[in-house]
Amino acid sequence: MIRNSLILVASFGLLAGCASSSAPTQNPDAGNVKYDVGQPGGAGGSSTPGDAGAADPSDGGAAKPPPKGRDSTSTKSVGVTPKAVKKIASTKPPKPEEPAADPKAKPNRKGRTDPWGVLVEAFPVEATAEKIPDMTTLNVTSVFVAKSIDASATTPLAGMPATVKTPVALRLTGSLNVTAANEYKLCTTSSDGSQLMIEDTLVVNNDGKRAEAKELCELVNLEPGEYKLEIRSFHVSGPVVLTASWAVGKDGTPAAIPSRNLYKPADADARVKAKK
Repeated sequence: MIRNSLILVASFGLLAGCASSSAPTQNPDAGNVKYDVGQPGGAGGSSTPGDAGAADPSDGGAAKPPPKGRDSTSTKSVGVTPKAVKKIASTKPPKPEEPAADPKAKPNRKGRTDPWGVLVEAFPVEATAEKIPDMTTLNVTSVFVAKSIDASATTPLAGMPATVKTPVALRLTGSLNVTAANEYKLCTTSSDGSQLMIEDTLVVNNDGKRAEAKELCELVNLEPGEYKLEIRSFHVSGPVVLTASWAVGKDGTPAAIPSRNLYKPADADARVKAKK
């Protein structure tokens, strides 16, 4: 009887132990969980493991510093590529510099025997023109030789007949003699538009109708040589304003190209005589 009672008590104890081990354990923080929605990182933000200031469990809960952002000022800037300077080769060697004229010598009065200047052709143009016309489609109305290219509002183009009046388009041809290799600043000043070409390469494009004369300069590398020169212009009203100037280097002050650096075409005098 006693033996049976002990067995019954032991069985009851085992059942009680199993029941207690299967019961859920009580979490002391149960019911006290706080949901910080919209709090970390500023108003309206959400907390994520990668957020700045979030604790890193591997560091014992120490706050992790925010990731370093890309500093836009530390990136390598792309420099502006400077405008390329044209380099033009001449097809002829330079002409030797002419000696200065003897002021005591008698002037040569046997006609146009000196080689300097440019041949100028005049063409009719509409008063409404906005740019330099295609001169291959126009008829020449006048031909003359200009000893220099330096016409202002008060000084007419050298050699231009009084019959040449605006509106008019002009084409000046000849050659530019360069005796020293350098970087040259070539310019045109005109009212209205003008263009300057060296060896058929457009160097200065100063085209367009305007109320006042405008100067435009471009840099070009030139070796010693005799260069084919062509200048085109158009003038719709007022006096003809047209100057071709140059300077050595980009910081030089342009001055009208000297007459002794301008050579007219070999047939210039014959063409002028035939037109008269």
